Amino acid sequence: MLLTKIIAALLSPLPLVGLILLAAWGLRLLKRTRLAVTAACMAGILFLVFSVEPLARWLILPLESRYEPITQPQAFTNVRWILVLGSSASEDADAPPTTRLSGVASLRLAEGLRLQNALPESTLILSGGSVFGDAPSATVMSRAAVEMGADPERLRIHPNPLNTRQEAEFMREAVGEAPFLLVTSASHMPRAMMLNRKAGLNPIPAPTARRAAGTALKSDPAFWLPSAGALEMSERAIHEYLGIAWAWMGGHI
Repeated sequence: MLLTKIIAALLSPLPLVGLILLAAWGLRLLKRTRLAVTAACMAGILFLVFSVEPLARWLILPLESRYEPITQPQAFTNVRWILVLGSSASEDADAPPTTRLSGVASLRLAEGLRLQNALPESTLILSGGSVFGDAPSATVMSRAAVEMGADPERLRIHPNPLNTRQEAEFMREAVGEAPFLLVTSASHMPRAMMLNRKAGLNPIPAPTARRAAGTALKSDPAFWLPSAGALEMSERAIHEYLGIAWAWMGGHI
């Protein structure tokens, strides 16, 4: 599992550009000047391409547009469970839990709480363990939820799953075939839905944290210029495509 995460990280745009530049430096040391220049130019082109919004949107929109957000949660009064998938959380135990969550985790939790407020008979399940020794996101999210006014009696935590497939397995044990609202980032939702359905579950998509929704307009010159936001979109999209490919090769979807 750790190996797959390392491989996925290395194949993200920025690390990939770094690896190509490292290869160019090695070729330069070997006196392969022409190949070194070619590799360096390739790295520069890739960096620029992945850093502009037209390509970033082209990559991420097929993922984020697959499922629409839930605007009328009252239509799901028969649903008793809401699952919020975890993201990263810091280890700073002295900080308030609401500030320990990453931006993505905060948005996922906020959406879960919004849905639970609209469904007073529902239970919120917070999931996510510790992959690289950081704090389990489920634990930090539960503390943040309580500080934000959530009823502890209507919360459950799954702090052990290390990836989306394990989260689906825990849910199969917890709720069986009962339908539940699945809250995760819009770009992650297609993979999460496939893994949960493969596990025999009945998820109802409730996407949030849509990255492409806040991008610049085409009439804005910034739309055509490299930006950190566009690079982040490209990295997230490629991460999800790699995750879907890996799950397919492993027979999990």
